[in-house]
Amino acid sequence: MVLEAHLQQAMLLKKVVDAMKDLCKDVNFDCSEKGLQVQSMDSSHVALVSLLLRESAFSEFKCDRPTSLGMNVDSLGKILKMCGQNDSLKLRWQNDADIVSFQCESGEDDRIADFELKLMQIESEHMEIPEQHYKVVAKLPSAEFQKICRDLKEFGETMQVKASKEGITFSVQGDMGAGNVMLKPREAEKPEEKVTLTVHEPVSATFAPRYLVNFAKAAPLCGTVELGLGPDAPLLVRYNLENADNGHMQ
Repeated sequence: MVLEAHLQQAMLLKKVVDAMKDLCKDVNFDCSEKGLQVQSMDSSHVALVSLLLRESAFSEFKCDRPTSLGMNVDSLGKILKMCGQNDSLKLRWQNDADIVSFQCESGEDDRIADFELKLMQIESEHMEIPEQHYKVVAKLPSAEFQKICRDLKEFGETMQVKASKEGITFSVQGDMGAGNVMLKPREAEKPEEKVTLTVHEPVSATFAPRYLVNFAKAAPLCGTVELGLGPDAPLLVRYNLENADNGHMQ
């Protein structure tokens, strides 16, 4: 076996795949002893999806040599759909095989499902993502971010995001009218209910709400989402995979 990985919670990978399947069609999972990584642009080259699933997120992880496994995201989603809420997942790939095998086991070990997925040759260039220093970093509940994106998408095609020390405002103007939602910093006992803003200088930037709605589909991964904003920088939307030790999706 070149790659053998055992994930205690198959749901984690299912949530990751659900989060990227509307943006990416086919992706390479780059495997190394550090874990699994994905970097993929959407077809119109507007968005970059970057995933890091660290080996520490797995209960067992063995990768003998770095390798890239090309998979169709929809097909992978169909396999993971078969996994129950508490199932564990084993991933196996043998040297130069053209399939990767998945084994899904129920929490009580009384149901085992096996699947094989054909691998694909996918051309992909690895992009160095420059280290950005954002003028504004906002952390807010991911469910709230998802609701704002979905609600405002109905008003128009462009969304303006403004952030200052007072708060972060999402606004959309369209034919039917305009909508604004402002979130002010707030303290809370649970970290996933807090809103915090680190503002080096106020920023105002405009994005397509339909992309933000896609990015917000990753909300089940983590109770909190981090947004990074800069005057000339792409928007960063980042989720930890339940916790930062597991890795992140951005």
